[in-house]
Amino acid sequence: MKTLCSKISNFFSNIQQRLTVRRTMTLADGTEITKPKSYALLSSIIILFVFVYFWNLIVSTFFQRFGFQFFISRIPNFFTILNAMVSEVNFSYFERVIDPLFVTIQISILGTFIGTLIALPVAFLASQNLMKNSKFPMMIKFGLSVIRTFPTLVYALLFSFIFGYGTFIGLLATIIFTFGIISKMMYEVIETIDLGPFIAIEASGATKLVAFRTSIIPQVIGRFYSIILYNFEINLRASAILGFVGAGGIGLILNDQMSLKEYGNVSMIVLSLLVVVIIVENISRFIRGKLS
Repeated sequence: MKTLCSKISNFFSNIQQRLTVRRTMTLADGTEITKPKSYALLSSIIILFVFVYFWNLIVSTFFQRFGFQFFISRIPNFFTILNAMVSEVNFSYFERVIDPLFVTIQISILGTFIGTLIALPVAFLASQNLMKNSKFPMMIKFGLSVIRTFPTLVYALLFSFIFGYGTFIGLLATIIFTFGIISKMMYEVIETIDLGPFIAIEASGATKLVAFRTSIIPQVIGRFYSIILYNFEINLRASAILGFVGAGGIGLILNDQMSLKEYGNVSMIVLSLLVVVIIVENISRFIRGKLS
């Protein structure tokens, strides 16, 4: 048995040596350099395996259950609905869209603001480079991972069973989602900053608070504002579907009109939301450009 294990070990050792020799190059001055190992083949195999696995899990299962003919026969339904939305667009319905649309914007703004206020101190406490050898950051990161497990819609659905229906549960869901995302993105930014200025200012006799305010905040403030704007864009889109679980906003009337198959009204709701999203994206892009 030992002989067999020795032969197998020698076999793989020889293969590794041969690969190393193939990666070794000799320069004009006689210096030998070895190229780093390439994991392209291994990565390709893993990606192919994952693709085939999920293909069988999702696509193949669908066609085994419904069949290819069912899939082809249902495609025209998409164009039928799309044609109805375009040809029957009801511009007069815009009057009923204004109030829910403003509620959606308010949920996004307030949820982003409150979630950010809570997330900022937590992000600093979760940064290992600031907390040194403390185990506190690991505990916070684990908690944030749990919070980020569930999307906004799931939190809104959960809160609807606790507090009932209304815009308040949409706001709570947005706050929690914002808190989880911004906390993670910010502690990752903080953990990459240069602590040299902080150490130098603190060594000069300044307090930790002064050293933090003068050395760390200037390094992260630009990324912080950019992350807030990006998260606000996400919240605006997400809050549009919170009405599907009774959380108010434009999603509420969108769900009603889709249930009634009033595609002309649906198209007006989608068009209004699209205009708002485009405006917010352009404003956000302009502000991020100024910050960079």
